Amino acid sequence: MQKQLAIKILAIFVVGLLVLIPTTMVEHKVYERHSYHEQAKTTVAQSWTGPQLLTSPILIIPYHLSPTKQSGFISDKATSRLNKSVLMLADELLIVADVANKNVFKGIYQVPVYNSSIKFSGKFSAEKIQHQITLIQQLQGFESLGTPYISIHIADVRGIDKAPSLTINKLPVSLEPGSQLSPFPSGLSAQLPALLKGGEAIGFAVLVSLRGMESLSFVPLADTTNTTIRSDWPHPEFVGATLPSTRDITSSGFSANWSSTRFSSNGPSLLAQCLESTECPALLSTSSGVKFIEPVDVYLQSERSVKYAILFIGLSFITFFIFEHIKRIRIHPIQYAFVGLAISVFYLLLISLAEHMAFGWAYLIAVMCCSGLLLFYVRYMLRNLFSALLYSGMIVGLYGLLYVIVQAEDFALLMGAVLVFLVLTAMMVVTRKIDWYSLAETDNNHSVEEANSELDS
Repeated sequence: MQKQLAIKILAIFVVGLLVLIPTTMVEHKVYERHSYHEQAKTTVAQSWTGPQLLTSPILIIPYHLSPTKQSGFISDKATSRLNKSVLMLADELLIVADVANKNVFKGIYQVPVYNSSIKFSGKFSAEKIQHQITLIQQLQGFESLGTPYISIHIADVRGIDKAPSLTINKLPVSLEPGSQLSPFPSGLSAQLPALLKGGEAIGFAVLVSLRGMESLSFVPLADTTNTTIRSDWPHPEFVGATLPSTRDITSSGFSANWSSTRFSSNGPSLLAQCLESTECPALLSTSSGVKFIEPVDVYLQSERSVKYAILFIGLSFITFFIFEHIKRIRIHPIQYAFVGLAISVFYLLLISLAEHMAFGWAYLIAVMCCSGLLLFYVRYMLRNLFSALLYSGMIVGLYGLLYVIVQAEDFALLMGAVLVFLVLTAMMVVTRKIDWYSLAETDNNHSVEEANSELDS
């Protein structure tokens, strides 16, 4: 009867909705474990270091102006001595950063960090230095020059592994902690008293060993800058104001190169505004660098897998419904529920195993466990070993396609859409000759035959 068929379909639909509840709980568990992973990153950053951002070396020439009198309606008063400074950018600058990446553990969570060797090299021309000193000495009220110094900003100085080195014209110069710039208190600086004695060019080289996490960026402050970053990390994401002019990315790492000028970065004016207001978002926004990302981590892969649970459960229920009415066997809604729960448990196994081993192995073990369980149970449910093998083979094949989808970085949505389309196409082709109106009559006749057989017995 049509009524009995409608009741059966409604029961299967309700069971499907109920089975989706544990699947949703598993999805929430994935989000929860991902949040724990982010907390582990924060904890590691507190004891290791966080993202690193560096400015290139800047030459600062302090000077002092004598007090001047200001006239007023009531009285005259002398202002205090004025301390000023002039900032000079290097004519040429070369930045080379070699980065070695690794993972550290916080509990069961892996957090990617890096060690880097960074070298700044360049020069300040003698003509510009002398010209700037002459302009300072011509200022009204000029009193004296202070001691010039070189300053470098480093976002997190806790990452400095060993004493950095500085050479000026191939002679070693001592570096001191602190940048001596109020907007950038953390960093390095070096006094250059010899600069006041003669007008020679300053050729400098700075070598810093620096730890960091997640990203490494530079603010290029020079007339011309060439920046190169090399790393053994195969998944870089280039970030910042400019993208690298050249890049080479392989499975064993990457190399990227940036070129910039003071005209493209507007560094001098932004730096001057930064020192006047002690706020530097505009200057820092000109930085460029790289983030060391995990494009498809275990949590993102698990999340993508869970999103296809409704497809697996729906396809299984439709398959059993067709078997039930074509092969004239009866499947109880509770049996539907057990199959749906077995599929849901796959995702729980996957996320729990993936936190302790490679995702591929975790996925394979979860597929073997769940497909083996389904083969065992469906064998008795369908009362036919071949049908059970056919169903289990279909599930394993779908899991194989799903694995390819969750591994994809840029084509996951496209491949997922193709998978859904192919599954729908297959179901429509298989069921194209079924007379759905006759299913109710077949089901009713089958019930009558069973009732008669019971009476005869």
